[in-house]
Amino acid sequence: MNIKNFAFTLVLLGSVVPAANAAPVVLGYYTANADADTSVKNFGGSFNQVSTDTFKVAANGSISGDVPVQALAAAKSRKMKTYVCLANFGAVGFDSAIAHSVITDAAATSRLIADTLALIRANGYTGVNLDIEGVPSADRAAFTAFVHQVSSSMRQAGFKTVISVPTQTKDDPTNSWSGAFDLRSIGRDVDIVQYMAYDQHGPWSGRGAVASIDWVTDTTKYALSIMPASKINLGLAAYGYDWNLTKKTCIDVSWKDIPALIETTKATPLRDPASGSPHFEYVKDGDNHVIWYEDATSIRQKAKLAASRKLNGVSVWALGKEDPSFWQAVKSGLSGK
Repeated sequence: MNIKNFAFTLVLLGSVVPAANAAPVVLGYYTANADADTSVKNFGGSFNQVSTDTFKVAANGSISGDVPVQALAAAKSRKMKTYVCLANFGAVGFDSAIAHSVITDAAATSRLIADTLALIRANGYTGVNLDIEGVPSADRAAFTAFVHQVSSSMRQAGFKTVISVPTQTKDDPTNSWSGAFDLRSIGRDVDIVQYMAYDQHGPWSGRGAVASIDWVTDTTKYALSIMPASKINLGLAAYGYDWNLTKKTCIDVSWKDIPALIETTKATPLRDPASGSPHFEYVKDGDNHVIWYEDATSIRQKAKLAASRKLNGVSVWALGKEDPSFWQAVKSGLSGK
């Protein structure tokens, strides 16, 4: 090899080796509770970014909530990137009316941006995590413009923008839940797309997997067809859902509580071959229950998918729901083993 070609080879190696060796992003969502604080303290070495889901945005763009001072300090001590998570929570869950107002009213958008920048600067955050859900499909163009305005303002100020988005297998502007999300445009504007690859089934549906591997694979394939892998975080669920078939209700169950439930109910977990997800049935107080959840095998499988597709990393909902076995599965999957 002559000197000229050798030098050119070194340039190429220098451009790819750092990226290849870069640790994948593992972003954990922090909610204001003691379990989340314990997670940051005990498992902080297992994730490298934190989004503090402790803020709400109002219809006029104002922000309310509390800065989790201790958790934020703990994250910074580990040199984690941190994000202000803004959600349009109303009296009951995500509020479409709040979303509509914030993204269509210029004054509300301006106030949200100004208040967010002030919050980031005052507390040393890395940027913002937009978690605006339930956006009316008719507001698709307005939402795209809103995301562009927010991310541009953050970038100009030297901050990052993360956005949480529902998964898709195709672009359907009429879809009542995901139709407002033009992922191609959004993917160009933001720094990280937090792809919520969970809640395939839940309280709003019949019983089934929280995130079957075929569904996660299909939705990821679509995301990769319209945006760079380097911007995508694959969402992982640290929980399951418990359907009370007798009373026709459904509640979430944390990962760390499931082993004890299996033991106390003497249930026999089974793995569904189609979805790759575990489930079990039990009876309590005369009511028939069925739980679908994630375990080490299913989480490892999804983390491995993120690694094999060279995604930016994974995102976990939510800190405090997990135990050491969860993080071991994530680490194993991301390593490709």
